[in-house]
Amino acid sequence: MPVSYDWRGPVWNTFLSLPLGLIAERSYASLPKISERCPSAHLPSLTVIIPARNEESNLSLLLPQLQQLIYPGDVEILVVNDNSTDTTSEVARRYGVKLIDLSGGVSPGWLGKPFACHQGALAAHGEWLLFTDADTKHSPTGPARCVEFACRNSLDGLSLFIRQECTNLLDRLVLSAAYAGLFAGYQRGNHLLNGQYILIRREVYRESGGFAAVRGHVLEDVALGYSLARQGYRTPVLHGESVAAVRMYDSRRQMFEGITRLGSEWMRYAGAGVLATGIFITSILSPLIVLVGVLRGKVRLRWLIPTWGASSLAMAPWYRRFGSAWLAMLAPFGALLVLVTAIWGLGSRLTRRGIPWKGRMV
Repeated sequence: MPVSYDWRGPVWNTFLSLPLGLIAERSYASLPKISERCPSAHLPSLTVIIPARNEESNLSLLLPQLQQLIYPGDVEILVVNDNSTDTTSEVARRYGVKLIDLSGGVSPGWLGKPFACHQGALAAHGEWLLFTDADTKHSPTGPARCVEFACRNSLDGLSLFIRQECTNLLDRLVLSAAYAGLFAGYQRGNHLLNGQYILIRREVYRESGGFAAVRGHVLEDVALGYSLARQGYRTPVLHGESVAAVRMYDSRRQMFEGITRLGSEWMRYAGAGVLATGIFITSILSPLIVLVGVLRGKVRLRWLIPTWGASSLAMAPWYRRFGSAWLAMLAPFGALLVLVTAIWGLGSRLTRRGIPWKGRMV
């Protein structure tokens, strides 16, 4: 005898989005913030390291910004060309920054980005190392404020969640849901770092092994955070929306590959928080199941409005952060896309197919 589906489940599950949404918002809001004040006292020397694979257009925007930094100390800018097939090297030379060309490929046992970051760190002369992506945009005073914060608080390093720039509806739908899910399961012991902006003392980098200690990890930034924490180093993650910004993905394909990569690997590090993340994402998309139930005559229409409203209310702060709170009305679709890509990525991991990223399988 077939087992009948209980359509009350998605109705009540949706209302879990409200407390979990509050947890996600409070977790994000509780992160320390970098001061808006630009320090005037002399700061230790800094090397900005940019791992770049086919980043000719982004580097043309980033390098002029970095060359105009307001930094009371010596600054070195270093581009690591990670086997690009475009004019990444030529752009770096045009702006006169230090260039490392990895034309020999990636050493066995390494993935591309940690290898590029490590080669940059080995060649750096600054007392502090700032690893940042080629698609970031930087406030002129941002690095100075971060180095000053780290020195004043006797930190070994720090990382930032920077402002996300979204130019289309799909980006806003997916990234808002992904970030909210991340912080619904965020715990103080997660020790994650954000590879878009990692600042670390050069001495600490070398003592800890740096990216060499996590050379084969797909989420090398998160793995580095855990490696540093296990060794007792202090490298907190902070608010950095006033320091830098990023547009993470240039195309729908790149966004799909990126979220697939992040979703499939996050479970390795989230611990018990992955349960909260999973429940939150499914509660946000549950109104879509309720809608199916209404259309099939299994759920009363009167339940559709409160469930959709609960999902939208839980996600409103995140969609406001990513463009417009009104987009929270579409939150169930964003959560569905995040869930689908995460499941696809997990399946790719389990079947050992790998996930394409930047022209490589990782």
